[in-house]
Amino acid sequence: MQMLRLQLNSFTKRLKKQRIKLNVKDWTNSYLKERKEYLINRNKENLGSNFPIQPKGLFKQLRKVLPRNSAITLDAGTLCLQATDALEYYDPPSLFTPLDFGLVGFSFACGLGVKVAKPKKTVVSLMGDGGFGMTISELSTAVEYGINTTTIVMNNQSWGAEKAYQKDFFGKRYLGADITSPSFDKVAELYGAKGFKVKKISEISEAVRAAIKSNKPSVIDVDVDPKALYSFRRDSFKHRVKK
Repeated sequence: MQMLRLQLNSFTKRLKKQRIKLNVKDWTNSYLKERKEYLINRNKENLGSNFPIQPKGLFKQLRKVLPRNSAITLDAGTLCLQATDALEYYDPPSLFTPLDFGLVGFSFACGLGVKVAKPKKTVVSLMGDGGFGMTISELSTAVEYGINTTTIVMNNQSWGAEKAYQKDFFGKRYLGADITSPSFDKVAELYGAKGFKVKKISEISEAVRAAIKSNKPSVIDVDVDPKALYSFRRDSFKHRVKK
């Protein structure tokens, strides 16, 4: 105990000598300025053609159509990481994300839990096709107990993050990156849920409104451009760069 007291006293004395001054006001103003510029640039982005659907085009439509009371759950993967900044969040708690824990399949299951806890909220879960394939069987739970969430599957027929890394860092030598899945909208119908298929940007808003209005568990299978691949962690493979 005496040793611990001495250590803490020494630590406290050293802290008092530090002259660290945090200008919170300047930091806050800088953040607000950067956020404002980001939002302006985000809304000016060219969203591409009606087909194939680009992720930023999907996100822009979702910003317009999702109710303000929505609770949005995200999955692992780069498409959902983009959604973190690409969507709007109101009426907290409204954003549920696994962050960097790599919990593939998290979003749908999380959405069911959020809906049970907050039944008056509109709950929308975003996932890739790989992630939804891991937890799709819980549609039976949703149907049996009337847990009415809407799941939007961003279907690019691949493990998007892994394929992006293989494209950017391994000379497009793809291994185990492509996925063949059933039509998720039809599978949803077989479970007794509502299923919707979207192939064009112009179809997104109508499908989302119909899914939410159905007051049933619903799945919207959205065909996203398979070539729209993004890898965020460009530093992950620095050890492989030849100097």
